[in-house]
Formats: sequence, C-alpha cells, structure tokens
Amino acid sequence: MAKQVGLEGFSYDEIFELQSSEMEIVEKLSNIGVCTNIEELRNKLELAGKRCTLYAGLMELFTDGINKAKHDIDSNVGDTYAIEKWLTIIQTHYNVYELMGFLTLLQMDAMTTTICLLQAINDTERIMLSKHAYTIMYEAKQNDLFKKVSAEMHKYPETIVERKELNDFWKNIKVILNKMMDTKEAKEIRNNLDAHKNQSFTTQISFYKKCDWSHSIVGLSMFTTLIEKIQIFMEIIHHKIDILYNQYRAFMEDRMRQYEEILRQIQEYKEPTK
Repeated sequence: MAKQVGLEGFSYDEIFELQSSEMEIVEKLSNIGVCTNIEELRNKLELAGKRCTLYAGLMELFTDGINKAKHDIDSNVGDTYAIEKWLTIIQTHYNVYELMGFLTLLQMDAMTTTICLLQAINDTERIMLSKHAYTIMYEAKQNDLFKKVSAEMHKYPETIVERKELNDFWKNIKVILNKMMDTKEAKEIRNNLDAHKNQSFTTQISFYKKCDWSHSIVGLSMFTTLIEKIQIFMEIIHHKIDILYNQYRAFMEDRMRQYEEILRQIQEYKEPTK
C-alpha cells in the first residue's frame, strides 16, 4: 500500500509506488492465458526477430523479380500480357510478406516492453516503463493501425481471401480492440510523458500517478494476442497464394498450346499458286 509519511501534520503519498492490488492482478494473469513468463516471452521475441530476417530475404528476391518484370513490360520484351499477370502475382506475394513483417515488428515492440515491465525490480521502474505501453496502445488504436492493415488485406484477390470471411474476421478484432484501453487516458500519458514531454514538472507527476503497471501489461498482452490472431490469418492467406501460381501455370500451359497451334498453322501454310 502507498506509504503515508507524516511531518508535523503534513502527509503525502509516494508518487512512484504501486498499490499491492496491482501486483496481485499481474500474478493472476497467467490463469487467464496471459503470458507473464519472461523466458517464454524472450524466446518468442527471438523467434520473431528470425522471422523478420527471413521476410527481409524473401522480399529482396521478390524485388528482383518485380523489377525484371517491370523492365520487360517497359521494353516490350516477350508476352506482355503474360508478364503483367505474373507481376500481379509476385507483387501480391511481396505485399503479404511486407504486412507479415510489419506486424511482427509491432509484436516485438509490445513483447519487449512487456518483458521490461515484468522484470523491473522496483515500483519506480515499473511506473516509468508503463508510459511507453500506453503510447504503443494509443498509436495502434488512435492512428487506425488495424484499419490500415485491414485495408491492405482487402487489396488481396478474392482467390486467396473471400471478402465476407475477411469482414467477419475484422469485426471480431474490433471488439477486442475497443476493450483494450481508455483512449483519452492513453493520449494524455503519451502526450505528456512519452512521445512528448510536458515542460511542467507538476503536470508530469500528475500523469505518472495515472500510469497503471498491471493495466499496461494486460493491455500489451491483449495487443500481442490481437497481432497473433492477424498473423495466423495472414499465414492462411500465405498458404493460399499457391492457388495463384497454379492458375498462372495453367494459364501459361494453355498459352503455350495456342502458340504451338499458331506455329503449326504457319508451318503448314502453303502460299497459293498464281
């Protein structure tokens, strides 16, 4: 409990001291499926970093293919129509990796902050670290992060993701997102303590008193879970990209048959006698 310090009739609460109930809340989080195991979070963070390396490498390869296809189209080399169809497919595949990488970095930021919050050894550290958690959650909600991600996903062809399925998925995401935090409070903390600094010492102190350590961990855990749900959905989309490649293969096989038929007709053609 907050200490009451007396000095000739004067008393005050410790600014950087949490209520014991907040500690109890975090201790019970694992019972509702929230990961509070630092080692487990570190392992997940390391794996996420390795995924980013993989995504970056694959996107570099796709960039080479995209640039070549664009060059061939501009130079009018080969079957332009077929190359344009190919470009659409590899650009879609590139965009999928781009979004998966973007989401992974967001998840890494949330997990890193959660680890710091959990391993802090005193209340002052816990409260000082909490302010960044509010900023992460505020930016995600106020700046329509998930709305932007949804817009990108809606650009994918229906062959790999049906619109109704996608719309239903995002409705469920929004329900959880709206419960994640108090936007007004997070904005005040972000604007006075983290992304910006209020020049008034007393104003900053008043907002530090509002920083809730347990709420920060719960909010970040919900945020991480949301990203995991989106990543799982993205993996399903990623696996369905094979459909696009199979369709293109069938298209090219039919295209080749047409060319072969034209070639045969040319070879059999006899110039009429005069």
